[in-house]
Amino acid sequence: MRSNKTLWSTVCVLLLLSGSQVMSQEIKLAGFSFTRFPGAAVKGSPLNREIEVNEYNFFVNFPKRLEDEKTVLINGLQYKLITPFADNDVTIGIDGQNLHLVCYRLTVLRALSNNWSLFVSLSPTLSSTFNTRLEKEDFLFNGILHFVKKKSDHFSYGGGIALTARFGNSIPIPTVQLTYKSEKGKLQVFLPRHITYDRYFGKLTAGLKVEVDGSLYNVNYTRISPPDELQPVNKVGYTRVIFGPHINYRVGKFIQLEASGGMTAGQSVELQSELFSDDKYDVDNGAFLRFGISILPP
Repeated sequence: MRSNKTLWSTVCVLLLLSGSQVMSQEIKLAGFSFTRFPGAAVKGSPLNREIEVNEYNFFVNFPKRLEDEKTVLINGLQYKLITPFADNDVTIGIDGQNLHLVCYRLTVLRALSNNWSLFVSLSPTLSSTFNTRLEKEDFLFNGILHFVKKKSDHFSYGGGIALTARFGNSIPIPTVQLTYKSEKGKLQVFLPRHITYDRYFGKLTAGLKVEVDGSLYNVNYTRISPPDELQPVNKVGYTRVIFGPHINYRVGKFIQLEASGGMTAGQSVELQSELFSDDKYDVDNGAFLRFGISILPP
């Protein structure tokens, strides 16, 4: 029993310092969420073209403390399904193209000397419509190398580098993290992923969040481009930014209910092909609504 308590304490402390997306606030062992993006107009479209999107996200994590008591390994699995629907979808051709993301994530959290900690995450990923047999273009490799300095019980900061496709293309980008905690709340900045502020009210947590997500998907379909030419599309880069309030409510010892809503910004679809230059379609700002449930230890 004491060993289990030590494990959870070590994991939670390191996760709070690391700012990991795998465990946003505490360690989440498993969960599911559904996000709804109602129809929003494609900017500059002469055909009153609109795109609406549903996102389904499943994940599970298995933490393990090593014998040195300074290192925690987390093996995680994630599956995300994005289902876009488009009106007057002629030149984009994304209507009905289900976008799948299957990710294995190995996370290493290690305590270093002088109140430093190391966060490493390696994420081989399949990102595709899976409408043909698997090929090397379905494969992405994302990862993070991040260091955190704990200045006090209330404040920590850090930085590093990430290889990520959340902006629609796989690119290296620096990471920056600032965390300030008090008995009643917590502010966490972890760029380029999210900015969150939480306020605690017993079993209820309320706050605000800004979040960036997306991926580059391997696709195999044909669109119609003026003047009525068939053009193959090889890849689709999808990205979006959401911001708004969120609430979490603890039910019993292990279950947390989650809900959030607000506005979207920076939502875009980029088509890539060997036969034409990258073609990007920006979507007007709109609304979103999310519901989820997760399993957390006591």
